[in-house]
Amino acid sequence: MSCFFDTDKNDCRRECCGCILTETLLVRGSMGPAGPTGAQGPAGQRGPTGPTGATGATGTGATGVTGPTGATGPTGATGATGTGATGATGPTGVTGPTGATGAAAETQALTAYSTPAAPVTGGQALIFDRTSTQIGSAISHADNSADIVISQPGNYVAIYNGTAYPQPNASLPETNLLAFTLNGTTLNGAATQHVFTTANETSAQSAAQAFTVTSVPATLQIVSTGGNFIYSNTALNVFKI
Repeated sequence: MSCFFDTDKNDCRRECCGCILTETLLVRGSMGPAGPTGAQGPAGQRGPTGPTGATGATGTGATGVTGPTGATGPTGATGATGTGATGATGPTGVTGPTGATGAAAETQALTAYSTPAAPVTGGQALIFDRTSTQIGSAISHADNSADIVISQPGNYVAIYNGTAYPQPNASLPETNLLAFTLNGTTLNGAATQHVFTTANETSAQSAAQAFTVTSVPATLQIVSTGGNFIYSNTALNVFKI
């Protein structure tokens, strides 16, 4: 059996038990060429995740293409009306030509009267026995009638004059009232009134009334109320104006 001495460990090792130690100096030779690379071993376990790195600088990309126009939204509420300043007055226009002269208005007038005294019952119209003047055809009167007939629409004026006094055996005092009526309706605004207190008392009366006729023929009268009276020297003048 042989033994050898390991110079690296400065030790003598026996190949087997019971050998005689023989000191031998072993000289290490030069390293031989590397052997071929062995097969890759299995991957080791994943290590822990490292810390997040700092945020990089913001990049600037190119501007994208403009998208299509969206649908039109609903119309908003109307705003308050503005008040602008008044504009300057424009120049006066040229005066137009004078129109043709119209036809002259035809005069229309009538006078009816009664000279003799005549009694009138309360609520009745005075009767005129004569027609003194008639100009034109718009106003007419038949003798011994209370009616003044108007046959043209328009504006008119009536003027009354006369004398009144109580009838014999009248129960005094009595209030005498005269008023104009048109088609039986009293024309408000003009009347004459007198209160009789003695039998021999008289009253000179007058009244004037302007009125409009819209529907023809129309009938104008002057009506006595308040009692039974006697009228003399009465006259009624009617004019179309």
